[in-house]
Amino acid sequence: MNFHHNINCPDCSHPIPIETTLLLAGQSFSCSNPQCHVSITLSSTEVDRVANAFDQLSSLREDAIKHSGQDEVYENQPGG
Repeated sequence: MNFHHNINCPDCSHPIPIETTLLLAGQSFSCSNPQCHVSITLSSTEVDRVANAFDQLSSLREDAIKHSGQDEVYENQPGG
């Protein structure tokens, strides 16, 4: 499942928008503050651990939706 999130920049606190699928594929994401040069990426040694965490999050989310009585699963994507 693909999630879109914002992470606060550790230097300036502006949002760093990330997309989980691209993060796991090795893409880096830059701070939204044009005067800040911080970017976030995963090291190759962390990809499996983070992918497992996202899978667990996805499963928990789907279980919560099932238990709430909703019939459809909505992804956290713009426009969807």
